[in-house]
Amino acid sequence: MALSFNHDVFCLNLGEEKVECTIRRSARARNIALHVTQDASLEVRIPLRWKVPMEKIMGFIKEKEKWILRNVKKMKMVHKEVKAREGHILFLGREVPVEIVESSRKRAVAKPKAGKLSVEVNKENKEGIQEAVIKFYKKHARAIIEKISRKKATEMGVSFKKISVRSQKSRWGSCSSKKTISFNFCLIAAPQEVLEYVVVHELAHLVHRNHSKAFWALVEKHCPNYRQHKKWLNRNGLLLKRRVMRFEC
Repeated sequence: MALSFNHDVFCLNLGEEKVECTIRRSARARNIALHVTQDASLEVRIPLRWKVPMEKIMGFIKEKEKWILRNVKKMKMVHKEVKAREGHILFLGREVPVEIVESSRKRAVAKPKAGKLSVEVNKENKEGIQEAVIKFYKKHARAIIEKISRKKATEMGVSFKKISVRSQKSRWGSCSSKKTISFNFCLIAAPQEVLEYVVVHELAHLVHRNHSKAFWALVEKHCPNYRQHKKWLNRNGLLLKRRVMRFEC
């Protein structure tokens, strides 16, 4: 592992990969932590007031080299997949072409039209395209997820107090003790059967507040192929979020 650095940004040669590395001091960090970013660079987070010798940081990186390489390659693959599908959004597992239409509107707006997603945008506000696509995703995610949740809740004989569909960094869904079910709006890009699995999973937590055998038995009863959908989400979740959050035209 070769090293060349300038201040807190340097370049690592890990195997055949050249990885940019940044050291960041964080008030939240309690120990040395590694994070591979969306652009496949490495971020080393250390506690704000720690005086950590470079030798210790490099030793930690060396110890985690296989993990770093695995995740750098994964991020590069995701980036390649996103670039290969430029000009399309993913909606309920389907590739939908996006048509950019110049408009006099002050704010860009996205709406379905003849099998496409039409985005009307002022030529002076091209950055508004991403905002319009996200707004479209959130609007339809709320409507579709709430409809599926009510249908599945009736089938399962459970009731909830509130459905929340919002941005979530790591979770696909959650169920609070107050019977509020929350979902990640990025699920709207997944195939419907995968979305339905997540809904059933969270509704099952209204009965079982754990992941016991009884919990999984209830999930399987109302979603027989849940294992397949769970694997799909684990395998494709990162790409799914990237496709939603970083539309490229």
